[in-house]
Amino acid sequence: MPRTGLLRISLSIFLIAAGIASGSTGPTLAQSSLANGRGNPAIQLRNAGRIRTISITAIEALPQSELTGRVSPDEPVATCQGALLSDVVNAIGATKTDRITVRASDGYAADIPRKDWKTWPVLVATRCSGHRLTVRQRGPARILYPATLYPELANRAYVDRSVWMIAEIEW
Repeated sequence: MPRTGLLRISLSIFLIAAGIASGSTGPTLAQSSLANGRGNPAIQLRNAGRIRTISITAIEALPQSELTGRVSPDEPVATCQGALLSDVVNAIGATKTDRITVRASDGYAADIPRKDWKTWPVLVATRCSGHRLTVRQRGPARILYPATLYPELANRAYVDRSVWMIAEIEW
């Protein structure tokens, strides 16, 4: 993965995951974090009754950023890479929405308001230490909130928005 233009921010972080649109008919929620038939994990996108998917490869084709820190209390310090949530929202065509709902493969869901991706460098992580996130690492994508850089993010509301094992995004 090219490192040109990577935003580097060192901090403790909370992770949330998300995805982007490829335009094909999507799998079921339970299947969406699995390979899309071409060996590439994908995330289902729902909007106005339309279902599409975005592959992790498509997310990684967006400008990439990097955050270093503790991704959750039970995980070691890591450097994670991915696209900013604001870029993902633009790429999936959700630019006019006031919020997105992110669902994990286990059914957990959280609403993320526009203010979050407009105010802070929230990251949709697809890699840690240069390696793609696996389900064991709570992948295929997670979103990172830069909580130590922005003390106002160190509260329960933002922890609850830290969805991992992203399977679907709806708006």
